[in-house]
Amino acid sequence: MEYRRLYIAYGSNINLEQMSNRCPNSKVIGKEMLKGYELEFRGVATIVPNDKSEVPILIWEIDGRDEHSLDRYEGFPNLYRKELFEIEVDGEKKECMAYLMNKGQISPPTSYYYSVINQGYEANGMDTSYLRAALERSVCEQYFDEIQDEELDEDDDLQMKL
Repeated sequence: MEYRRLYIAYGSNINLEQMSNRCPNSKVIGKEMLKGYELEFRGVATIVPNDKSEVPILIWEIDGRDEHSLDRYEGFPNLYRKELFEIEVDGEKKECMAYLMNKGQISPPTSYYYSVINQGYEANGMDTSYLRAALERSVCEQYFDEIQDEELDEDDDLQMKL
């Protein structure tokens, strides 16, 4: 019997065209909301625990070749790690794998990367407000980090003058 596994996409792999190129043997099983997590941008998408949040996900069935391809695209195991989740699919709890980023600072994605994800959300009838909220958080975080860095530089200048 051929190896098959369920894979959770929450970022650019929600985009149907991208996945058909990356993983030609994959097929969409359904879409769900993953509770207790939120979408976060660190230049690229990841999900992070947050009890008060949820994130739209697309569930794919992939084979071993698709998973190997995803491993390369996701920078596994250095950039992303694999984690298992129990998700209800067709009224039944199923084990699904997702890639979660190992480290990184919150920062906005490129406009191209964001548009790839947005196209996937729209094509799959997903609520894009989750995507916009993640973008807004990343832009705010970057802005406040830059302000803090400027304030630190001013403090350094002041200390050097004293």
